[in-house]
Amino acid sequence: MKVKNHKCYNPKAEIEDDPNAWIQSEFERTNEILQYLEEFKPGFVEEYAQHLIKRIKNAIDSLEKKDGFYDLSVIDEKCEFLDIYPELRKLIREFYLVHMNPMKQSPSDPKKFIVWGLNQNMAFRRISYHRVKSFAEILGKDEGIKLYTKIITRVIEEFVKKNPQKGDVSFPDRLEKSITNWCKIGMADFAVGNFDEHMAIFRFDSCYAHETLKDFNDPDIAYCASCYASDLPVFNEGRIVKLRRTQTLHHGDFCDELYWDSRVHDNPEQPSLDFTKKLGKE
Repeated sequence: MKVKNHKCYNPKAEIEDDPNAWIQSEFERTNEILQYLEEFKPGFVEEYAQHLIKRIKNAIDSLEKKDGFYDLSVIDEKCEFLDIYPELRKLIREFYLVHMNPMKQSPSDPKKFIVWGLNQNMAFRRISYHRVKSFAEILGKDEGIKLYTKIITRVIEEFVKKNPQKGDVSFPDRLEKSITNWCKIGMADFAVGNFDEHMAIFRFDSCYAHETLKDFNDPDIAYCASCYASDLPVFNEGRIVKLRRTQTLHHGDFCDELYWDSRVHDNPEQPSLDFTKKLGKE
């Protein structure tokens, strides 16, 4: 087995990003949650939206605000369900900007700003936490997660319908691009072991998904808000490169992620946690 260690975690890694695009994506994701919430639990949307508004407002009020970051314009695309709650839309935008904290405009693209990788991740992962936490606080954790699971499953199903995977996927290229991007944005320290050209095991010793949420001291909700969707059965349906893990950093000392090309490997056995723990250390 070929093993390589990557020491890439850097919370101050500078990247270029378009706050407009990210904020619009959060509008759309919140809109989807409200839409499917109305389908699965009619009449509950108002209570949920007002609870989420309160959570996000309290989160913003607890943060030190910077000057100038609220003047960025945001594309005013319509979101049928979110637009019923203009205050929620306004708070999502403000929440995103105060967490992302754009430092300066990109010299190459007027739409983009220089931001720290951790700040970018902080923005979208923490707003996801508040969305999930609102379900748990209103319905109780078990029932809240159960309802959230139904909603996020539908979100993934609809995404796959609109974005079918192309058949020309190269497993080595896909892995290399992921590793390059993770290191570029300073996302993680990790080891990767290649069983062959079509299957690899990763051990993440640090990761933005955990770092941005760990101060909540709420691992179950943090997991649901960040990593949970890709552990649902629907996530792998129709995918060529598939993913499976036993644990994440939210609940363990490391995260073990097995990736494989389903055209070559049918249903490979997950390496033991003991095996993955020792990866690249012996």
